[in-house]
Amino acid sequence: MRKWLVAGACVLAVAAAVVAVAAATGGSSVERVSDAPDTIVHNGRITTMDDRGSTVEALAIRDGVIVAAGGDDAVRDLADDATRLIDLGGRRVLPGLIDAHLSAVSAPCFTRSPRFDAVFSRADALRDVADRAARTPAGKWLFGPAAGWTVEQLDVPGMLTRAELDAIAPSHPVYLQGTGFEGGQLNALGLRTLKLRAGDPGVAVDSGGRPTGQVTGAADLAAQRAVAAELARLTPDEREACTRDLVRELNRRGLTAWDDPAARGLDAVNRLHRAGELSARVRVNFGCDAGGLACVRGLTATQIGETGDDWLRIGGIGEHVLDTGARGVYPAAEYRPILRLLAAGEWSFQQPAPAATTQHGMVDAWEQVNARTPITGLRWRMLGPGGGPTEPNPDALARLRDLNAGVVPTDGSIAATPESPPYKRIFESGTRACLGSGGSYAPFAHLGYAISGETRVPVRGGVPADQRLDREQALALATRRCDWFMSLDGRIGSLAVGRLADLIVLSDDYFSVAPQQIRGLTSVLTMVGGRVVYGEGAFSELERTASTIAR
Repeated sequence: MRKWLVAGACVLAVAAAVVAVAAATGGSSVERVSDAPDTIVHNGRITTMDDRGSTVEALAIRDGVIVAAGGDDAVRDLADDATRLIDLGGRRVLPGLIDAHLSAVSAPCFTRSPRFDAVFSRADALRDVADRAARTPAGKWLFGPAAGWTVEQLDVPGMLTRAELDAIAPSHPVYLQGTGFEGGQLNALGLRTLKLRAGDPGVAVDSGGRPTGQVTGAADLAAQRAVAAELARLTPDEREACTRDLVRELNRRGLTAWDDPAARGLDAVNRLHRAGELSARVRVNFGCDAGGLACVRGLTATQIGETGDDWLRIGGIGEHVLDTGARGVYPAAEYRPILRLLAAGEWSFQQPAPAATTQHGMVDAWEQVNARTPITGLRWRMLGPGGGPTEPNPDALARLRDLNAGVVPTDGSIAATPESPPYKRIFESGTRACLGSGGSYAPFAHLGYAISGETRVPVRGGVPADQRLDREQALALATRRCDWFMSLDGRIGSLAVGRLADLIVLSDDYFSVAPQQIRGLTSVLTMVGGRVVYGEGAFSELERTASTIAR
């Protein structure tokens, strides 16, 4: 059993025991409970995101819960000989970031998949591929998805070349995709593995007739099938290792919790959870891939929703239960019965709304169902509303608020089109809202986008000035306002007494770096439930010790 696992009753007991006492430093106060903490983090600039907007110097933690917050001297006075003291070195500390829409659980093997979501230099992209090659057995595929980046974001734009990939991964077949690049890119070993040659359909050649590595059409499809076939042969241990690497990278990026809208292949995350090695809080939902009423009926008859613990929780029914068609409207003859079935069974539900017509039809249908069977306590939410800065409009947001439903604005900050969501309108509407990233796993890139308005290719599009957020607003939509989306109401999202101790210590100060630098921020120390799950530099030994104890 996890020493750091905290059930809801424990949190309530801790919160009930809180008393206020005077602090001895500077006239400030410290909230505390009677017993000594097991961990104190101090000498920091800790943005608590509590109801008062407090910034404190130190936190005391016991059994995964924050039991004191205040000035350094006052909090350190709570320690006894067994308390672990962690000096933050004056760094900025934030609550752990929460993503309300991240498709990560069912993602292909992260260990073998170069990701350039927050990479903006060609040298760093090549370094990422080389690192994957060093950790992957020779002869196994390395592959990178198109999602999360564009070839134009690199300082030297363009897809990585065959020659570059050959130099850093000569012993691995490599297949990369990228937004802004047609088809896929192979290295020499990838071409040989697939037996692709100059003159074959879909094999691009240079002026000398030599394959460049770019493949389209049938050749591209052959590469995708080869990668998929290898992934299908991964052992349970390999899948678990891939997921462990992914979650650790999310911890490094500052993420401590996420909602997965339509997770598949839950065996790896479940194994980590059972072993006490899951280092983020994950809420997963069942998806139907547009399977319609029959799929939803089957899932709700055989699965259980809103069950689990603080680390791994089953939510409800996820995205894409139906196709919307060319007009972006869900067919009422099947959509309404699905909604009635979910409402009657008290299931949580989330549905993408890529077009204004989709949003309006969804809200109409939700209201009609609610009139007969209330959905206000079921955590229904609208995912990734599209339509540009005019949608969702104020009326739709007000109606969602009245339904106690949520909205999850997502934008990969890649397409650089007028499709950016109206962040400011959503924030000010009072509707439940939390940022989501879709398929991209770099949360600070999305915070930076909502604040600066700049896409990954700044010369293109972006968020209109009147819909951008300031830093506190953006942070609220990734922390304090997100607890409801994780079914952990009042438990996460702020560093207040009685809350779970999920925090990140930043590589630089979120509140003082230039807006364009926010996207590159990472965590140098991440704690989830008071346990160190990631550490680098001065904090690396803390992670090693925590991992040793956990095992």
